Amino acid sequence: MAGNTETRVSPEPSTEPPTVGAMSDVYNPAQQRVIDLLGRTDERPHVPDGLADELRAEIEEALKPFHPVLPDGKSYETRFTLSKRGLGDVHSCEKYFVDGIGPFEWSTANAKGTIVHKAVEVSINLRHPMPPADLVEEAVSRLANDTSKGISDFLTTLDEFGRAELIGMCTATFTRFTENFPPIKRTWIPQVESPIALSLAGGRVRVSGKLDIALGRPPDKVILDIKTGGRDHSHTEDLRLYALIDLLSIGHAPRKVASYYIEDSVIDQEDINEASLRSTTRRLRDGLVRAIELKIGKVEPVLRPGNKCRWCLHNNDCQAGLDFMTELAERDGW
Repeated sequence: MAGNTETRVSPEPSTEPPTVGAMSDVYNPAQQRVIDLLGRTDERPHVPDGLADELRAEIEEALKPFHPVLPDGKSYETRFTLSKRGLGDVHSCEKYFVDGIGPFEWSTANAKGTIVHKAVEVSINLRHPMPPADLVEEAVSRLANDTSKGISDFLTTLDEFGRAELIGMCTATFTRFTENFPPIKRTWIPQVESPIALSLAGGRVRVSGKLDIALGRPPDKVILDIKTGGRDHSHTEDLRLYALIDLLSIGHAPRKVASYYIEDSVIDQEDINEASLRSTTRRLRDGLVRAIELKIGKVEPVLRPGNKCRWCLHNNDCQAGLDFMTELAERDGW
């Protein structure tokens, strides 16, 4: 009698589009790399008890001489506010920080980042799976209808083909994110697009930022920035600032910060420790002092030509910036 022969039939390829929001514990290699890099371990960088009080006192002491000239801080309108971008600007070209930033203009390139971030934000809290293209379409519609957002006017004035082109570009980027970044579970306690702030000088000074994604609770918290463009050294500095704000505002620093670059599916991550918190404190302290001095007119801004010269209002009449742009063109050919 002939033996039984087992026949294995491969399943037919699915005709259903990929969806966002479905949870799985099976990760592809790219997703597993993220888990391995960001996952919790038994070893944590040491942050001494009392460090938060020491670092806050260091900043507060530097701000004391400015109390008489600062706004009273009784409302959001009457306080000196510095964002992560402002802190970066004052440490680069002071002239750019004071008055070099021209009117912001929306374009397809910078709208992509906002739309993809909105799609990521919604996907994390989605109750029912959705195809990436549908989620991006919904993100565009919601942003277009929200007149409080600066992007609204840009989106509503796009013609049909411009809108379709933008949605296609954003869908490609967002789909790559969903393919290579592990689905974020609610048990990871995600915070998405979460504003954070640090109040100093009796409410007269406010340092503000916004987290793309934070995962976990202190002391196991991880702060993550999602990037749709290329790398820049300022990304790490921004994340260190967020870690310091967490330490000084809630008493715990995150154990790790990371930038996730969607296009090449790479994470630049860093453990937060005492050394990084101290260096970031010095950067914030010095930046706040200099920013206040510049804004109240006590000092003349120092010109430091760099990449910001491309967008500066003075890039047609600043000799230092013109020389830098010429050198850049000769070096890079554009």
